[in-house]
Amino acid sequence: MSKQANKTTGNRGETLAAEYLVKKGYKILQRNYRSKWGEVDIICKISNHKFSNSQMGDIVVFVEVKTKTTNKYGEPWEMVNAWKVEQVKKMGEVWCREYAWEGRVRMDVVGVY
Repeated sequence: MSKQANKTTGNRGETLAAEYLVKKGYKILQRNYRSKWGEVDIICKISNHKFSNSQMGDIVVFVEVKTKTTNKYGEPWEMVNAWKVEQVKKMGEVWCREYAWEGRVRMDVVGVY
């Protein structure tokens, strides 16, 4: 697949992932957040009370989206390696400083076919 075709497929996957997250009650804060350390596909927020009776407030979620056209060579989420996890962590720290977020954070991976 060409580089442009990969980009088109990836963009479509990110759009589908964002739509899915919104349906699940997440609020999209940003897409394709970039800094000199890399990019986070989606940054969203979910109220913690959606999952339990906890009053611990909102959670900001840094989402890596992996889109594939086939399951050849594994599932989409299996393509997230340790290097990518560390990159998303760094990007999360940068975002939290930039937006003065001091609450809970999490990293999720969304796989799209």
